[in-house]
Amino acid sequence: MTNLNTFNFDQMVSEKEGKPVTTSLKVAEYFGKQHKHVLRDLKKLDCSNEFIESNFGLSEYIDQRGRRLPMYTMTKNGFMFLVMGFTGAKAAAIKEAYINAFDWMHEQLNNISKSYMEMLNKAMLQFKQEQSIASYAGRTLRHWQDSKPMLESKINEIASKAQLKLELANGHYH
Repeated sequence: MTNLNTFNFDQMVSEKEGKPVTTSLKVAEYFGKQHKHVLRDLKKLDCSNEFIESNFGLSEYIDQRGRRLPMYTMTKNGFMFLVMGFTGAKAAAIKEAYINAFDWMHEQLNNISKSYMEMLNKAMLQFKQEQSIASYAGRTLRHWQDSKPMLESKINEIASKAQLKLELANGHYH
């Protein structure tokens, strides 16, 4: 039996549009098959067009000679459907590793998504708090602008009366 620890999950699956996927090239590589045979198996799948459209995407890669050749990306469900017929102990171990790799990538994507949601929530909370402070500061500033002239007038009036009384008390006015 093949040791699952020898498989590098991030090489087996990748992310596309927020979902874990693999390619027909990787399936061929890991299962020790020729890519043309994996493509043949894909074309012979007996499933609905809806399933194919939801789980397989035609793409291209450039080979060592510089030729553009077809390959497919596939979801976990597409992968499962494709490799169902692959048999033997080695194939079973690789299927298990692939399932674990898909689950691992799904978890990685969820963690990233959760992390961004947490950061977004914190930023939104801080924004609301700062907005509230700014709003309060604006109301306080407006109150100050309304009160300042009246208070300055009152201070000046009291100060001038106090000055007059000080001068009278010091005997400057007779």
